[in-house]
Amino acid sequence: MRAVLVHLIGFVLLLGSTLPQDIVAHAEAKANEAIPQLAIVRPQKRDPSITRKAIKAVKRRTSAKQIIKFPSPSVGLLPVVNQEDIRIHHREMADDVLRSLPVECTDHLENFYVRYDNPERRGLAGKRSIILDGTVPDDEFVALLIHEFGHITDLGCMAGSKEMAPSGYKDGSEIIYANDPSVSFYSISWKDSKTQTVNSSPEDFVSGYAGWDAFEDFAETYIYYALQNESFRTRARKNPVLAAKYRWMSRNAFASTTKIAEGNFVWEGRIPWDTTKLSYKWLVNDEIALK
Repeated sequence: MRAVLVHLIGFVLLLGSTLPQDIVAHAEAKANEAIPQLAIVRPQKRDPSITRKAIKAVKRRTSAKQIIKFPSPSVGLLPVVNQEDIRIHHREMADDVLRSLPVECTDHLENFYVRYDNPERRGLAGKRSIILDGTVPDDEFVALLIHEFGHITDLGCMAGSKEMAPSGYKDGSEIIYANDPSVSFYSISWKDSKTQTVNSSPEDFVSGYAGWDAFEDFAETYIYYALQNESFRTRARKNPVLAAKYRWMSRNAFASTTKIAEGNFVWEGRIPWDTTKLSYKWLVNDEIALK
């Protein structure tokens, strides 16, 4: 059985944080106008105690063997996803996604769990671990994994060193140091982890949810770059803040990665609320090779 999750501090919940109510209302209004076919769910506040409870629940189930096992593990899959309590097709999807994302950061994912008990949170991630809801549709599962891997990239892969001064950004109680590469991304729109710069507007974020805090901004921008690249480029041509974020992702997060998806979201001036709900076409290996 896999190693027990021990990094409880600094985990990021998909659907959580705080934001001034006028910005929330503005972003949600735009989201509802933009994609009426989607159910817009208002995110819950980030709560480290909920994260700790979720981690403890996973540990209790695995230690007590209170899990359903799916035998005949596939050969050739990444060990981190090839676990007997994960359904085969989820292992294969996760393997395909992780092999398509920047190789520089994939080794930083040490623990991967999929829950089939209708968890309250669709996704949960931190420096080295991801927990996903296995009851969502496959397209959403892939999108959630990319969003959560954005957190792995941000908080685990792109780390600073304690020899440097604090940057002013903190993930909970955990200090982010000045030489952390992510700091230059945060500073585009954030004075600190939860405070946007004075002139920020909802249009400066790829989604309504990206405006919750600096870490969700990173993860939402990461997935938007990966799955909705053309829409991102279109918006960036007219918005210098989004242009800076697009360049940052291109140069720092995806420099060694080919195109992995064709986004179906067409930018018509209205901001989506949640990038994991946007439609896309995943490119199979042969299609990727032709790009």
